[in-house]
Amino acid sequence: MTNPSRPRLLLLLGSGPGIGVSVASRFARSHFSAVALIARNAEQLSKDRAAVLAAAADAGRQVEVRTWQTDVSELELLEKTLREVEAFGSVECVYFNAARVAPSPLLEFPVEGIEADFRVSALALYTTARWAMPLLLKNNSHPEDWAPAFLVTSSLLPASPFPDWFALSMTKAAQANLVKSLEQVFSPQGVHVGLVVVWGIVSTDSAGLNPGHIAEQAWKLYSQKREEWTSQVTIYDDGRVQWEDTI
Repeated sequence: MTNPSRPRLLLLLGSGPGIGVSVASRFARSHFSAVALIARNAEQLSKDRAAVLAAAADAGRQVEVRTWQTDVSELELLEKTLREVEAFGSVECVYFNAARVAPSPLLEFPVEGIEADFRVSALALYTTARWAMPLLLKNNSHPEDWAPAFLVTSSLLPASPFPDWFALSMTKAAQANLVKSLEQVFSPQGVHVGLVVVWGIVSTDSAGLNPGHIAEQAWKLYSQKREEWTSQVTIYDDGRVQWEDTI
């Protein structure tokens, strides 16, 4: 059984000015007493930490936020970082948001670039899952208000790939397949595994695909009662939200 006196910990991999910091801020406002942020950019991590602390304070909550400057594609470094995060608190939710989002022209993009993309979106996710699942399973014996979860940002690309972004399309398809496999094994054991499917391009000007709205839907997915769990939430540009599987 996880020690209930330790902080309830959200780990967010792939922090940044869009979905990442918005999800961390939304979750910190309502539930978690500790937030761990992982990203490559130290300056951005500092800004994200301040934003999460401010969001929690606005909600009248005290939250400890720590940051780790880590390139998740460097798997040995990622494993070391995860061991350090484990000492920070009781891991209750892992949110994986890391990805390389950039064009990759079909048949022109180098193989090395595809391999690098897979390391970020698929291999780092697999490494994180191997570390996280045993810890999340420990929370099954916790009080009912504990909600172990493993959530991943996805997109329309597994269902509708873009040739000019084919590498990201490939890695997102592989990522979704891995998450579905994890869901089949671990959701019956009490870990809520799910995809936050962003059906388009994230923009602060979008009615549905602005970071705040996406974070709110991610929170609703996380906070579902166990008997009502869904494995996906899909968010559209016009603000529509769908809870049935779309990919």
